[in-house]
Amino acid sequence: MSPAGGQTERMERYARRMLLTLGVAGALAAAVHGALLLWARHEFTQVESVVGFHVNNLAEGRGLYYDLNRYPYTISPYTPCFYLAAAALKRMGAPVPHGGRMLSFLAFLGVVALSWRILQLETRSRFAVWTGTLLAATTGNLVFWATVGQVDFLALLFSLAALYEYLQYRKEPRARRLAAAGALVFLSVFTKQTMVSAGATILILLALEDRRRAAWFAALVGGPGVALALALNWLTSGAFFENAVFSNLVPFSWSKLLGHAKYLLAAGGGLLVITSVGLRFRLRPVSPLWVYLGLAMGLLALTSPKIGSDLNYQIEPFVLLALCAALSLDRLGFFPACFRGDRGPVTLLQIPLFLHLVLNLAISGNLAINRAINELLWRQEYAQLEPYLRGEHRVLSVQLDPLLRRGRQLEVEPLIYTLMVEAGRVDPEPLRRDLAAKRFDLVILYEDLFGNRGQAPNPELPRLPAMQLEEIRKNYRLVAHVAGPLLDGDYLYQPVR
Repeated sequence: MSPAGGQTERMERYARRMLLTLGVAGALAAAVHGALLLWARHEFTQVESVVGFHVNNLAEGRGLYYDLNRYPYTISPYTPCFYLAAAALKRMGAPVPHGGRMLSFLAFLGVVALSWRILQLETRSRFAVWTGTLLAATTGNLVFWATVGQVDFLALLFSLAALYEYLQYRKEPRARRLAAAGALVFLSVFTKQTMVSAGATILILLALEDRRRAAWFAALVGGPGVALALALNWLTSGAFFENAVFSNLVPFSWSKLLGHAKYLLAAGGGLLVITSVGLRFRLRPVSPLWVYLGLAMGLLALTSPKIGSDLNYQIEPFVLLALCAALSLDRLGFFPACFRGDRGPVTLLQIPLFLHLVLNLAISGNLAINRAINELLWRQEYAQLEPYLRGEHRVLSVQLDPLLRRGRQLEVEPLIYTLMVEAGRVDPEPLRRDLAAKRFDLVILYEDLFGNRGQAPNPELPRLPAMQLEEIRKNYRLVAHVAGPLLDGDYLYQPVR
């Protein structure tokens, strides 16, 4: 064996060991979050509690989409597939929100498996396949949302599966592959209505090859999709469109867009560098992954400035960045160059690659610690709130997790309700009259109405409109302050008798 061949073999062994070590660390991080998924009784996000209420209502036959101008003042902001699956688990005995969390975690594992299969189709190097799959499995933002009982990962699983079927179709053009891709796009959109990037990618690439086939695909997905949407809207007397479409048209904030951009650069900067280099020097032939990434990033730019948006908006771009980074490394000849001991500029991509892996493993560990600490704080808070929640009296609360834990009904979802009132889409008078008449026996807010006058409200703080806060000042008294992990804890008000 030549010295060069021996060096290549040694470097390959070193790379395998390094990837294996990082893979074990990533598996441990995912396992820890999986354990927290089952152990934690309280919410990971506020939206998880809202989804939990809707899953309970659906499982118990109370419907899913609501009239925005009557109790309960809440919306179901997503299309129905996740709700239906989680409600089925609830009826089989899985508690809320744990059933939804398990759905998300299983979908995350499916996304990791699909990342492996997609990279096998799009790259020539087993090291590129291993690296891209590892990047997808260890990115901190993905690990966090993989255990939250929200719709995102199930929708992403369907989208990636649709892309995989399309990639198979490109290699072996069989109609059943394209039909399967269309069905999966349909499921993705009816899990989360903004998950359209995979379907748009397939449609664009089909149109470049065969417009007739593209039209057939659009009809396959769009026809049943429009028909089902219209049927749901008719069955719910217009509430489906009100909940899933119009209620999502909330105010935008440039500071939200800036926050998303900062996080993406900080946690995904390494992937952005690698992908950008690959696009600059090895664009041809254009991979569907790059088209998909471009559309997903465009969608992120359009939707992330929305008030109430969170980092779950970034999970699709992060997965695609992981896949495109692996594709870039393969096309740039990164792995052979490293194994040869080449000192060219391509091998410098080791720096952003390992920085991303190490940084995101640290992010996952830090998130797990914070989750455990917050869960213990939630339990202390709930122990103090629980006596106030006993009985059949009416409770109005901006803090939704205790209501869900106690099995109470949600009467007002404060953040979206306030945004809808301010937009003129919901009449505030019914709730104002009930507060003036002292029909709520307990009101829980995040603010001291008698000690914090004049402070500008945070538009993302769950709160009530100003006219209703004034009714609480007139007709209620502060009876307790309970410390908690959010803001300054909870302020409890009861009617003045």
